[in-house]
Amino acid sequence: MYIFYGYNWKNMSGEEYKKWVNEAYLYISKKEVYDRVNQLKYVNVGSTQYIPKIDGNVEFVFLGHDAHEGRGDNDKLDITFAKERFYKGNGDPRIWRKCPEWKIWNNMERALWRVGFAEIMDDKYISDEILKNTIVTNALFFTYANDSEKALAKKLNTLLGPDIVNECMKRTGELIFEVIKPKMVICSSCSMVFEPLIKNYNADIRYEVIRLEGTSRRVMRCNYNGVTVLGIPHTSYPVPLPVAAFVRDSYLGKDNGYTMSNVSYASSINPMHLRAKALKKMISKNWAVQSIYYNILYHEYYSTKVDGKYVNSKDNIVIDLTPEEDKNQYVVLVFTRQNDIEKTRDLIKGIWPYEKFNPWVCDKSRHVHEVISFEESNEEIKNKMEKVLQEVKAYRDKEYPLK
Repeated sequence: MYIFYGYNWKNMSGEEYKKWVNEAYLYISKKEVYDRVNQLKYVNVGSTQYIPKIDGNVEFVFLGHDAHEGRGDNDKLDITFAKERFYKGNGDPRIWRKCPEWKIWNNMERALWRVGFAEIMDDKYISDEILKNTIVTNALFFTYANDSEKALAKKLNTLLGPDIVNECMKRTGELIFEVIKPKMVICSSCSMVFEPLIKNYNADIRYEVIRLEGTSRRVMRCNYNGVTVLGIPHTSYPVPLPVAAFVRDSYLGKDNGYTMSNVSYASSINPMHLRAKALKKMISKNWAVQSIYYNILYHEYYSTKVDGKYVNSKDNIVIDLTPEEDKNQYVVLVFTRQNDIEKTRDLIKGIWPYEKFNPWVCDKSRHVHEVISFEESNEEIKNKMEKVLQEVKAYRDKEYPLK
């Protein structure tokens, strides 16, 4: 995880940070939390990696999911050092540079140097002056490591369960937006860090989803309470130069074609069964796509089985708006899974008349609805989307009830 500091931002109070640490420690040491984590193999406690000071202006925060540090197979969970870890961290970026296998930090630094981010760099590395005002930490208070497994972050989420994961995310959001208040936060992973951080801290925060020219990877951005938060692909892989340039330009306040117009909003439908995302207008030099989509996804997916199987994560409906070329109009496309296509169409007919899509697209997966002018009927479109989702959700809940 990464956190950056700001020149004119309010100073982080050492007393505020101490209060936050004490409350986080009380949560970690709660009997029901401790007992559950203690029985999980290879799960340990620990989040902060690098924190040179606990007061003063913070320029950057680099924010990861968890520290990927485990504990012995038969070791008891020891939380006595957890509070000290919040104050002292567990390393120094200048040492990490000497460890080629520690790619998470090195890939980020190398990419920022390659895009000429001279404002924070000293030769090929982030300058010592910037590092004095940088915090490297993680969103979860717990960590997991097992050399025989991959996808450790997803595994840790599953082991801890959504209640612990969401509570850690919420408290980390409070740390960032209310205590540290850095200039910029760089989240290493959109889906595992940026989105759950924002959702659990304040689901009403609006954010942009951007697909950059020159890479298939997406990035995310929001600004709340004076803090700019970026979501980028996980830096255990080489950071694409367009992503590094996006970080640089966001820090410097340059748009360079990234800034998107139009609307982004969260759905008001029950969040226990609906995950809503809004994609604003994505602009590059050569193409523009607008897409607003809502996914229906069982909240219990990560912890509940239906008929002995986990609920299909693709059990969703997507409503997509794509622009008509050279026109101020958009085509409404509805995507749904193949075995529900006819039922979904029947439900939608009374809300939106639809036509079959052009023959070059497989009609089993999507169909067209009316062509509309998005700017003139934004609220109407939003209401129709939510009506469709409510109808489909009611059908899904009845047809595929959780056991």
